[in-house]
Amino acid sequence: MKIMKYLSALLCIAGCVVAQEAPVERTYPAQITFRVKTDMGEPVSNVEVGVSTFLRWEPGEGFGRDINQTFTEKTNKDGIAIIHAESKRGRFGYGVKDTPGFYRDYGDYYKFNEVKEGRWEPWNPVIDVVLKPIIKPIPMYARKMGDITRLLELPVAAGQSVGFDLMVAEWVAPYGKGKVADLVFTLNELVPLTDAENPFDYTLTLTFANEGDGIQSVFAPPHKGSDLRLPRFAPEGGYEAKLEKRIGRSARGQPLNTGTREDQNYFFRVRTVLDEQGRIKSALYGKISGDMACDVINSRKGYVIFTYYLNPTSLDRNLEFDPQHNLSKGLRRSEKINEP
Repeated sequence: MKIMKYLSALLCIAGCVVAQEAPVERTYPAQITFRVKTDMGEPVSNVEVGVSTFLRWEPGEGFGRDINQTFTEKTNKDGIAIIHAESKRGRFGYGVKDTPGFYRDYGDYYKFNEVKEGRWEPWNPVIDVVLKPIIKPIPMYARKMGDITRLLELPVAAGQSVGFDLMVAEWVAPYGKGKVADLVFTLNELVPLTDAENPFDYTLTLTFANEGDGIQSVFAPPHKGSDLRLPRFAPEGGYEAKLEKRIGRSARGQPLNTGTREDQNYFFRVRTVLDEQGRIKSALYGKISGDMACDVINSRKGYVIFTYYLNPTSLDRNLEFDPQHNLSKGLRRSEKINEP
C-alpha cells in the first residue's frame, strides 16, 4: 500500500512539474480587411466572410484535436468586410459563406509574420477574394480519363502516334470507335524501361491534327478558391501546336519524375478550320483540369491520365460547365465530373 501511495505521489509531482513548465499561449488581436469582388471586378455586397483560427487544444482519442473559433462579418456596398479577430497562433483560415447565385468558394489562409506591441503584424492586411457568379453554365463533353481502375493505355508502340476523339472518348480507328483525332499522342522511348526500379526516360508528346489547333497553360491551385477554378472563357489566341511531358527515373532507387505540377491546367482548341486568309472559320474550345499525367508500365506500354471539358458549339469560348447536363454518356462513377 505504501508503495502505491509513493508512486501516486510521484506521478502527481511529475504532473505538476509538466504543468508548470508547459508554455502558456497568449491571445493577441488581429485585424484583416477583405475585398470581395466578382471575376469581372464588381464588388459583392451583403455576403458573409468568415475567419477561423486556433482557440485551444482538446485532449482525446489519438493526439486530441484543435478547437477553433470563428469571426464573421458581412460585406458593405463596396464589397468590404473588416474582421477583428484574436488568436494564440498567427495562421488564420478565411472564406466566404455559400451564397445563392455564386459558385462555392473554398477560401484560403493568411499567416501573420509576428507579434509586435501586443498584436499580430502586419496589422490590417488587405485580402482580395474573388467570388464567381453563376452566369451561363452549358452542356459539355466532360470526363475523367485514365483513372487508376481503368488505365487509358496507348494502343501503339513507342515512336508511333495515335489520335483520341474527345466526343467519343476513345482512340480513333482502328484502335477504337473514335472518328476525329482531337488529341494526338506519341510516346518516345529515350532510355527503355527494363525493370520497375531501373532508370528509364520517356517523352509523351501531344500534337494536333489541324493548323490552328493547340494548347496553352493556365495556372490555378487545387482545393482553394472557387469551384469554377479556371477563367470562364478560353483565350482567343496563344495556343501552341505541341506539348511535351517527361516521365522517368534518373537512377536506381530514385523517385519517379512525372513532370507534373499541382497548379497546372490547360486550355485547348481543336477541330479548327481556316479560311483562305488563314482566319478561323470554325473551332471547338475546351479545358483540361489539372495536369496531364503519363506513365509507363512494366510491359513498356504508356498510358495517360487527364480530365477534360469540351464545348461542342463552334467558336463558343464559354467553358462554364453545367454538371447536370454532361454530353458524355455511359460514365462510370470514377469518370464523372461534378465541378464546373
